[in-house]
Amino acid sequence: MANQGLVQSQQLKQEQILAPQQIQSLEILIAPLLELQMKVSQELQDNPVLEQEKPGGEELAGDVLTDSSSAENDVGENRTRDDADKSNQEISELLQLSDSWQNFLVPSHAGRQYTDEDDEKRHHFFESLTEEASLQEQLLDQLKLSGADDKARDLAELIIGSIDEQGYLRSHLADLATAGNVTVQEMEKVLELVHGFDPPGIAARDLRECLLLQLKARGKSKSMAAELVRSHLKELGQNKLPQVARKMKVSMQKLNDLIEQIRALNPHPGLALAPNNPIFVLPEVTVEKKDDKYAVISKSDSFPRLRISQFYLKLLEDPNTSEETKSYIKGKLLQGKALIKSLSQRQSTIKSIAEVIVDSQFDFFEKGVESLRPLTMQQVADKIGIHETTVSRAIANKYMQTPNGLIEFKYFFSSGFRADDGEVFSNRSIMEKIKDFVSKEDTSKPLSDKQIAEMLLADGLKVARRTVAKYREELDIQPSHLRKEF
Repeated sequence: MANQGLVQSQQLKQEQILAPQQIQSLEILIAPLLELQMKVSQELQDNPVLEQEKPGGEELAGDVLTDSSSAENDVGENRTRDDADKSNQEISELLQLSDSWQNFLVPSHAGRQYTDEDDEKRHHFFESLTEEASLQEQLLDQLKLSGADDKARDLAELIIGSIDEQGYLRSHLADLATAGNVTVQEMEKVLELVHGFDPPGIAARDLRECLLLQLKARGKSKSMAAELVRSHLKELGQNKLPQVARKMKVSMQKLNDLIEQIRALNPHPGLALAPNNPIFVLPEVTVEKKDDKYAVISKSDSFPRLRISQFYLKLLEDPNTSEETKSYIKGKLLQGKALIKSLSQRQSTIKSIAEVIVDSQFDFFEKGVESLRPLTMQQVADKIGIHETTVSRAIANKYMQTPNGLIEFKYFFSSGFRADDGEVFSNRSIMEKIKDFVSKEDTSKPLSDKQIAEMLLADGLKVARRTVAKYREELDIQPSHLRKEF
């Protein structure tokens, strides 16, 4: 038997390890503009050598570097004093930081003077912002006013906590009964209590129950509309209207009247109480037409204007400053340099990508969606000399302001089809054509996927029926038999 024990061995392998500066650069590239502003604000708090120019061009306490020539003069003086002094050489290198250190973006709103009234309005605006109560919070408020006893309230809270944003109860009642240590029958009674809350249809377990609860609230629980929902909802969804009319022994006109009553109900009652939380975005660039061309302009007014404090640079030159303090300042200066470089690279990359997009999609800006051209990230990467993954990261959650509205960068990237005449179309333009065909169809004889494919072929676009079906589903358009109206 071989001896067992500890053994030392050597092994060669390659690993890619990201340095902290690389990680920071990647985070800055990926971050949307609003998130980036918060990152920069945090860095301003953590790094004392970075300063932000005040609105209106006021000078900061402790002068700042104004241009690269003055920095170069300081460098020359330092080298003249003692070229052999290693510490001074390091200081000189730090003093050689270019204009991108202190003014990596052009000043925003040049000449704009901010008054006390502007500041007061700004504070009033932010202090006036209120957070809307969530769906669950509003239901709990109704529960407090319901007069239910403590036990019923505890069970109702279990139910309310299991309601999704659309207003449906997604947990099985038996599971909730187990969690509440009660019988299913007891939980049913509490569910009836919650069903009485506003909006009608809340806490329904499926669409049928949701619609029936709303009809009940309108005093129509025994109406023909309720019978239609109760017994024929599946057939209604399959558009089998003649069969339903025969079973209910009503005319098609009467059935259509009942359907209109059902359409007036809300299939997603929770959205009526859900807070409206808009997503705020800021465009990275603006596209403007100048003469016969479209120009890309960076949104520099969305960034703070950073400076390097002369106060800390003078501390580095001061012979009375301790080595510990100098070491600390140098470290912060290098961190600031890394931040400025990452911000500069981010701006340059995003603007370059936007310029390629605008150049490739000239017809889109002139004529609209139907003229959108296929474009891949690899094509953009090849044109500006970066990796495809960098393009993917750079455009994530980024927007541009165009004459056609605020558009997400990724909207412009899509595959395409080649027409018979050799012209290439984006699949988004194909989807727009399908949408247009359906909007103009005869609803009594809706277009099938095969017919839409034939219409596209007539326009010189050979698109398979399966592809038409796929695009139709992406457009949230129902199949022809469900679009048919009698």
